[in-house]
Parts: sequence; C-alpha cells; structure tokens
Amino acid sequence: MTTNQNPVEMFADAPVPFTVTDAGDKAATNVHPFPAIKPGHRLVPALIGNRKSAQVAYIECPNWCGDDHVTGPAALEDITHTSRSEDVHISSFLRRDDALLMFATIEQDPAAKNPLLRAAHVAVEDGDAPHYFTPDMAEALADDLIGFASQLRHLARTARLHNTSQGDSDPDMNEALRRVREGGVA
Repeated sequence: MTTNQNPVEMFADAPVPFTVTDAGDKAATNVHPFPAIKPGHRLVPALIGNRKSAQVAYIECPNWCGDDHVTGPAALEDITHTSRSEDVHISSFLRRDDALLMFATIEQDPAAKNPLLRAAHVAVEDGDAPHYFTPDMAEALADDLIGFASQLRHLARTARLHNTSQGDSDPDMNEALRRVREGGVA
C-alpha cells in the first residue's frame, strides 16, 4: 500500500463477502452468506495494525458512531466508538469568548473489561476527566439539568424585576435624563 492511496479506495472493488462451495455432482451451487449485521449497526472499514503494517478490515460499527476508523492504524481491541458531541458553550458580558462549558457523547469500548464501558453509555466532559453514565443515569442527570435550567430562569426573572424596579442605574443615563428633564439635550 502506498502512502498516497486511501485504504478504503484500495478495496472498493473487493468481492461481496460470501463463500461458494461446490456441491459435488449437484448442478446447484450453495451460497453461504456471512452472519447478518446486528440491527443498528453497519459495516465500516477500519485500519487494523500499526504504523509499519496495517490492513483494512470491515467491522461492525453502531449507526450513531461518528469515528473514522481508517484515520490511523489501531489494534482491533483498541477500536472504540464515539458519537458526535453535543456541546454547551457559555459567554457572559465580561467574557465573550464562547467557552466550551461541557459536552456529551455516546461511547462504547467493545473490548473493555468493565461491562458498563462495553455497553453504549453517555460520557459528559466538563474540562476534567469524563464522567460516564449508564442511559438511566444520563436521564437522571438530564432531569437535574432541567431543574437547574428552571432555577436559572427564575434567577434571571428575579434579577430583571429587581433592575426594572430600581430604574435605570447607569450614571450616564441618569445624567442624560436630568438634562432632558431640565429642557436640555441628552
């Protein structure tokens, strides 16, 4: 394999995966298809091996997985699956950098020793190490975040009501309002 050639393109004309056996004297040929792909999965190419020697093999990959398994060679047991991330960014009137607050993905490590990591699970990262959740735990976290969002809305309403009851407290606006009331120009 040359370094300029895409490994997926190399095998684009590969034969359809099935075996044909000779039935002896019978005129018909028996076709034995490979096992069916699990529901919710698809076959994708993966570069298996290391930097010196790698081969393209087709693996079952969950439909939600967004990983490109041919970007770099990996041992078969090191292949994991990760969805695209759902991100929460935060900006304030003092910091307008739209910083990433947290993100969540679906992950699966088929070769993990921990059965919870072998199953599809939700990973949430907030700048530290990821926090891993079973689907039930992720739903409980979502409920907590919905409650937090409700409390955040309540805090925003309270601050807005406080500000409107106090009038405009900006000193420049107060000076402009004084000038207008005295018949001058703002």
